[in-house]
Amino acid sequence: MSQIQDNTDHSPSEEMQGKAIAGLLNSRAQQLSMRTLKRLEEARMAAVQQHASQLSGYSVHQNGTLSTWFSWSQHPRLISAGVLCAALIVGLTLTQHMNRQIENSDAFLLGSELPPEAFVDRGFEPWLNAKVEL
Repeated sequence: MSQIQDNTDHSPSEEMQGKAIAGLLNSRAQQLSMRTLKRLEEARMAAVQQHASQLSGYSVHQNGTLSTWFSWSQHPRLISAGVLCAALIVGLTLTQHMNRQIENSDAFLLGSELPPEAFVDRGFEPWLNAKVEL
């Protein structure tokens, strides 16, 4: 069987540097005051709460405003909703315009001096053009 390969390429010097840094952090963490440890814990809890509130879809900012689905981080949703509304408005406007044109054309045919049969007669247009040339 083949072994699963790790997709990270670490050189031995990088691993040694990482272990050295981790050792320094651990040794320095032992020397921190209780006040500093308490502030670090509070900061960690605030970060976890903020992350959880972002996952739930809303968050409350420091000034008390509520950020919902249309917050700045969610602006693609707002843009999509705006484009959809604009497309609906344009579609409805065009549909109404086309309906008015149909109504106007029917009214033109029925209200003209010529009977509607004259507009569908194939010989009427050449006769009309010949009469205009005179």
